[in-house]
This record gives sequence, structure tokens and C-alpha cells, in this order.
Amino acid sequence: MSDNSRTILSRRAVIGALGIGTGLAVIGSPTSAADTGIQFTHGVASGDPQATKVILWTRALDLSDQAKNILGKWEISATEDFRALAGTGTFKTGPKRDHTVKIDASGLEAGTKYFYRFLVGDVTSLVGHTKTLPIDDTNIDLAIVSCSNYGQGFFHVYGEVAKRDYQAVVHLGDYIYEYAEGGYDNPEVLAQGRKAEPKTEILSLEDYRKRYALYRTDPDLLAAHAAHPFICVWDDHEVANDTWKDGAQNHSDDEGDFKKRQSAAFRAYMEWLPIRESDDTSAGKIYRTFEMGTNASLIMLDTRHIGRDRGLTYGEDLPMRTTAFHFAEDKTPVAVLDPAEVAKLPAASIKHITVPFLISKDGAKPMTDWEQVKVLDPAALPAGYSFIPDAPKFAKDVLGNAERSMLGTEQEGWFSGELAKSKAKDTPWQIIGQQLLIGKVGIPQLQDNEIDFTKSKFINAKLMGFFRMLGQMGLPMNLDAWDGYPAARDRVLADIKANANNAVFLAGDTHNAWAFDVADATGDKVAVEMATPGISSPGFESFLPADTKRTEEALLKVSPEMKYVNANDRGWMDLTITSDKVSAQWYFVSTVTKPEYEVSKGPMKHTLKGTHTLA
Repeated sequence: MSDNSRTILSRRAVIGALGIGTGLAVIGSPTSAADTGIQFTHGVASGDPQATKVILWTRALDLSDQAKNILGKWEISATEDFRALAGTGTFKTGPKRDHTVKIDASGLEAGTKYFYRFLVGDVTSLVGHTKTLPIDDTNIDLAIVSCSNYGQGFFHVYGEVAKRDYQAVVHLGDYIYEYAEGGYDNPEVLAQGRKAEPKTEILSLEDYRKRYALYRTDPDLLAAHAAHPFICVWDDHEVANDTWKDGAQNHSDDEGDFKKRQSAAFRAYMEWLPIRESDDTSAGKIYRTFEMGTNASLIMLDTRHIGRDRGLTYGEDLPMRTTAFHFAEDKTPVAVLDPAEVAKLPAASIKHITVPFLISKDGAKPMTDWEQVKVLDPAALPAGYSFIPDAPKFAKDVLGNAERSMLGTEQEGWFSGELAKSKAKDTPWQIIGQQLLIGKVGIPQLQDNEIDFTKSKFINAKLMGFFRMLGQMGLPMNLDAWDGYPAARDRVLADIKANANNAVFLAGDTHNAWAFDVADATGDKVAVEMATPGISSPGFESFLPADTKRTEEALLKVSPEMKYVNANDRGWMDLTITSDKVSAQWYFVSTVTKPEYEVSKGPMKHTLKGTHTLA
């Protein structure tokens, strides 16, 4: 795709058509006495395109009486003057669904560009642009985006995406963030007026609705939605940080029942996103497949909510090394360091006690004096002593637990079937749209003098030393990603090896750009992965402040599957699919904390049919 692709629908066009300025703030109540009568308050959007149908979306309300229902009509046409309609109908909306409108416009022609609009009386919405999917071998251009945090920066990426020509925009999640003002934002950005609404952490249906309404006042996001159909999946922040099927890291008991919060978040998502609703989506199942002509099946997965087991953390789940102590009746317990001697003793008399080790150039020796062990204060260890992680036990029994799942049994079975159906049709490419990195990422062995700890809220020298040790033990960096679910990953990659022709994983979540050759448990390369940077959420540079080039070198050195990483910049990824090649072109914006910015072109990676590797 050319950098000079013609403008499809610009930010300025959207602002002008809506009659708004950059201070647009219609979230649920009039902003002045002049804000009365019927308004389409949050633009238009389309999504979930198929060959003969597409979802159309808007929000319509009477600002003089927000309690009443609104009746209107919709139109879709292959011509911008709407003289010949490809479809039309009526709609009804009101407070029950937050005044949002969603139409499944059907009976359309495949591979066709359409214009659409909504009308209530003599009030007409902005005209949106959308496309149906092709049914032939037309090349496909997709914009891949994720992670847009309103309080962390401007949505320049959406504005750039709106200017370019795409078949669709694939959003891999974190469309909104749930935090209270000041919880996860940038003070420089807050000072420019990008503040949370509501100001508290969002918990209820009304809270989530207000947060979506805030995000959809952003002119760049409005422009992107009006210019292209979106294909969306959620990640964690659409509910709460680090969600899993029964809870979340950012949910506590005093915030109420998690399932009620999740249900409210899901409902608001369905109201505000142009996603096709069904009995499945009502049950929280949004995994689905889009046939991109004859070249590709786009298979969208949910790696967060429907089947995911609780994520592991090193702080809670990493066992420390123990020493066997023999507890004989009426005797002081004695350490037994020889496993052969332990085996000779009655099992009931042996207890494995977590003890610190004396670290020296000669190795690590456990504390064996029971009188010292029994009064030990873990927070005030004797000089030279440290607890040592039991990496083999963690890798085998905890991290390697074969029962742990990322997708859940039902979704795993569905995914296997979708791969097989695509392969049976001789579709060259199986594109897997999901949230988390599936490529293996090691822990970079940066030294303390290479890191500016004063610039990080997340890590200090002591913690970095701990992580370096974990990396030297062969443990992964990010347990929240597929690295934290290796058995589940092995099952998915085995399915790909058996049931796919050429698999390409897409990923978001990390806020950085990545690329991997993905190998299965036997070491065979079975897929590639291409990951998009975040739109505005801060990335690796905020977690580990160091020279960017040095960080990238350190990551590549400890991650053999990794073929590319950008550890510093926000942006997006263009994905081009032909019958024999899939290419990723990364683009980056120079800043998200200021209104003015520049776009730079990153590298391009591609994979050829039959190779399962990147070039």
C-alpha cells in the first residue's frame, strides 16, 4: 500500500459533518441550551463485513428529551448521491440500548464499496463508507490496530488509518481502558483535556457506556469508523486489567460481583461496537471467522474471557527451592541434603522447608541450622542469603500444567474445526486474529547500569536482578501471554500443523511491534506471527527505560524465534494478503502526547506460501 494512498475520510471531514469542534463532549446530556433536538451524537460506523452484508451503526437521541425512543431510517447505496439504494429500512432506539442503532444490512454485492447514512425526520447523519468482502482472489489490505488509551495520548493512528484505503480495520482489543482518572494515564496528556469520564474506575453498565461515549468523541476515532468497516475482538481492558474467565487482576471483592461487572462490560461493548450480535455473543462468545475471498480465512479468537484460566505471576505462583528436614520424635529437625538419604527415611518424617541459600562464587548452600530457620524473617535475611526460585518445579508442575487453558475446551475445538474447513477449501492462508503474543520471549539480560530506574514505575534494581535470574533459568518474560500457557500453545500449534495450510498469527496487547517464526513442541516451524504496536498506550520503554537499540538487541538475543521488535514506538500495521504472500508493513507516529506529529515507515516483513517463516 502506498504512503500516498488517497484520503478516504479525514478527521477534518468528520468534524465538519458533525458540526463539532475538538471539544466534542456529548456523552449523555446536553452541553448547552443550544444542544436540543435530534442529533447523531457519535458519528457512524460499520463492521463485521461479509460478502453480502455488513453491520451499520450510529447513535441517535433527542437532546430535549433523552428518555424517549427515536424512530428513523437507514440507507445504503453504491453511489454517494444515494439515488439508487442497495438497501433501506427503519430503526427504533432509545435509552434501553443507550440510544445506539445497529443494522445488519444484507442483500449486498460482494467486493463492493458502499455509502450509508441514517435519517430522523430532516436530520441526516454523517455519510459513512464501508465495503463488503470479495469472493474471488482479490488482494486484501487490512489495518491492524490495538490498545487505545484516551488518557495516555492522542489517537493519531486512527486519523492516519482513516486517510488510507483498506478492506477493513482489524482491532485486536483494548478499545477502551477501565481505570479511574490518574490510574493509568499521562499527566502531560491530562493537562490537555483528555480526562476520563466518569472519573472513577468503571464498574456498572452506566459507567462503561459513559467511557465508550467519551472515546467516541475523539475525532480521529470517529473518522476511522466512518471510513472503514471494523472487525473487533476484546482484550482485557474492555472489562478490567488481566481478566480471565472468573476474575481479573484489577477487580477486588469490594467492587462487587465480577460476573455482574463482566456482563455490564459485555453489554456496553455490544451496544457501542459494530459487531454482529447473536445468541453466541449474548453468551460472551465473539470468536468467529471471516472469509477474505479465496485467499484467506480470518479466524478471530478470544484469549481473555470465555475460557482462559487464571494467569500466573512470579510473585504468587513461583515456588522457591526447599531443603528436606528430618523430623524425628523429640529431636531437633535435621537437614538432609542427599536425595538418596531422604529416600531411606519414612516419608511422614520428611518436610520440605523453604529456606534461603548463601550465595557465593562457589555456588549456593542452603541454610541448614533449624534454630536459625525457625526464627527466620524473610524480609530481613542474613547478609549473603537469598531465596532461590525452583525453576524446574515451576516449569514442570505449574507453568507446564497440561490442564491450563487459554481458549477453553469449546473454543479450542471450534478453532480446530475452522482450520480444517479452511484447509478443505484449499484456502492458502489462515490468518488468526487474537490478542496475545504466541511467539516465545525471553528475559533480556540488561545490566543495572544500562537502565534508568528513575523513569520506571514498574521495576527497580532489586526486581531487575530477580528477573535476570529467572531469564538465566530459562523462564519467559511475560506470563500473561501464551508463554504463560505453554501446554495450551502446544495444543493450538499441533492443530495448526495438522489442519492449516499457512498460518499467520496477529497480536496486539503489548503496545509494541514484533515478528516471530513460531515453532511447535518438536521444533518444527509451523506459523509466523506479526504484532501491531499500540495506538497510544505506553510500551516496553516505560517498563524498562533503557537505550532502545540495546533493549531490542537484548530481546532478540534471548528469543530465538523473534525476528523483529520495536521497543519504543506507537503505531499500526498494514497487512497485505495475496494468494502466495502475506506482508506486514509497520508505521509509527513520532508522538502521542502532542497534537502535532509525523509518521515514519518501519520495516516490512513477509512470509511466502509453504515456508512458515519470515523474510
